Amino acid sequence: MSKLNGTWHMVISTYMGEQRSTVELQADGTTLNGQVIDAGTGNSSPLFDGEVDGDKFSYKVTLKLPIGELTFEMTGELVGEELKGKSANPMGEFEFTGTRA
Repeated sequence: MSKLNGTWHMVISTYMGEQRSTVELQADGTTLNGQVIDAGTGNSSPLFDGEVDGDKFSYKVTLKLPIGELTFEMTGELVGEELKGKSANPMGEFEFTGTRA
């Protein structure tokens, strides 16, 4: 069982402030599945193109936000008990962290 599996509180640091969400991750071999629940809107969206390689992971998710739909490309890794990485979307690239819920 992957150490990534479970529910995570994610924070993306952007120029508009911290963007928070809850992410449910489930690794199956090298495939990563799950969903993202946006804290601001409460909308949930499934992950797609999710991959796992040891403690490293990547996935994409399209969120329905007040400004419209945005696709985020997330890449990161599990460092100790924290997720760290980068979130890229058409507005730029931002760092994120995640802690277990």
